[in-house]
Amino acid sequence: MEHAVKLDGIVTGFNVTEDCIDCICGKNIVKIDKGSREIICQKPVFEKEGLSRKLTADDEQIFVYDFCTLYVLSQKDYELIGKWQLGNDLSSDICGMAVDSDTIYCSIRNGKIITIDRQSHLVNTFTVAESSMWSMKTYDSYLVSGTVDGMALLLDKLTLSIEKSLVLGKKNIGSLHIDGETLYAAGHDGKLFKISMKNFAIESSIKNVHKKMFHCAGMYKDMLVTVSYPCSEIALWNKDTLEKIRGIDTPLKLSGHTHIEGDFMYISSRNISGIDIVRLNE
Repeated sequence: MEHAVKLDGIVTGFNVTEDCIDCICGKNIVKIDKGSREIICQKPVFEKEGLSRKLTADDEQIFVYDFCTLYVLSQKDYELIGKWQLGNDLSSDICGMAVDSDTIYCSIRNGKIITIDRQSHLVNTFTVAESSMWSMKTYDSYLVSGTVDGMALLLDKLTLSIEKSLVLGKKNIGSLHIDGETLYAAGHDGKLFKISMKNFAIESSIKNVHKKMFHCAGMYKDMLVTVSYPCSEIALWNKDTLEKIRGIDTPLKLSGHTHIEGDFMYISSRNISGIDIVRLNE
């Protein structure tokens, strides 16, 4: 691996744009120029160090959740747009997040989803499931979520009511990836599912994808890329048949974040100071 961003600490979340990389490191959010790999903006946002913060972004804003608190910042200069405390303790912390052009969706432990309107900042709370949801994706007028008790749920965005549900197992569906009309879902029991979004039905599945928990990192050409941080493994799978194409052994630790761009995968993990690059074409 080679360094894409070299920093003095662990990056818990990042976003890659055409020109820059925005990342969380320690108490700061840092903007790196992709060409020069130099820091061009840095701002302290958090009061103390933390390893559980997650980041997502669009063209205008950056969204970060940290335990029970949601932060929304300007993509350009990290100006704080809004800050909400959505819970109080481990029974009400934020487990996952998804964003569309109108709404921020935060899953709260034990089956609730809190929505924040991006214009009015109106906050609404919905009771959705009986267990927590660590993974959420938007799909047209729907929200797709995976639950800790092994369900995949198709939710109406407006009402957050369950339109359809699938039983995928008994363990956490901790990672989702949508590619066109196909949903890929990773279970903590080592299973990988390919699901049709047209009828929300399982098309195929395979077992023993990795020996420990793994994530669906995204697509590379006609392959799905999975990453198991505890196993220090990256694997590429035929996106149609789920046949394993090859594996890449890479030193990783516990958890991290990825972004695929061209032949490269940007990756952060607990053993990396900054962000590294994995070449997927080698």
